[in-house]
Amino acid sequence: MIPASTPEQTGLHYGGARQAILDAVGARLAVAGPRAVVLADICHELDVSPALVNYHFGGRDRLLAEAVVHEHAKLVEEMNAATFAVTSSAEDQFHARFRFRFDWTATHPGIDSMLNYTHVLDPVGEIINEEFEARAAEITMSDMGGLSATIAALFHDRPIDHELTAEDPLYRPEFADLTAFVALSALGAATFLTGNHPGSSSLSVTYPAILATLRDEFTSRLIAHLRFEFASLR
Repeated sequence: MIPASTPEQTGLHYGGARQAILDAVGARLAVAGPRAVVLADICHELDVSPALVNYHFGGRDRLLAEAVVHEHAKLVEEMNAATFAVTSSAEDQFHARFRFRFDWTATHPGIDSMLNYTHVLDPVGEIINEEFEARAAEITMSDMGGLSATIAALFHDRPIDHELTAEDPLYRPEFADLTAFVALSALGAATFLTGNHPGSSSLSVTYPAILATLRDEFTSRLIAHLRFEFASLR
């Protein structure tokens, strides 16, 4: 079905309307989660027809899923870039990655909760289909590749400037379990301390200085644990 508004009527380039809707929804999800997404308000603000939502996304639920995947992809891309930009030391690189992740969670609690509590996004299991699962898996692989690089950097005692794969000469099979351990530990800590989930409030809002101290202490303890594990690999 052709949307009721043409690109000229909306004031946005046709492809630009899709991106503008995604960005507007992502901004609202970041702060307050799906309840903050009122499509009528967003369409009014952007001066686009609500029919464009159905045309581009097939409805509100798929739009929310698309926005979450889009924001997750941006997170991983920017986090990897921030990681590899640090060249002073392997420890500095590791700390930079976790500062980025904690800070992102503090400013995107709504999306963080949707990524980690999928029932919020897909309560009856009809939205996250094979297409979204495949895209999410690709994003996760990029995330793990960046994280594996920081672990390998600590092991080799020098920064690494690219995502690590199993074929990379700097990789060791033992890094897989360590990467999974660090990923789950860091995700849990970031979500607990700064996220938006049932039963707690964001520490980052109430006590930002304490959050920074806990974040850095947590990261230092992870590094110490990894160095202990490395001793058995050498």
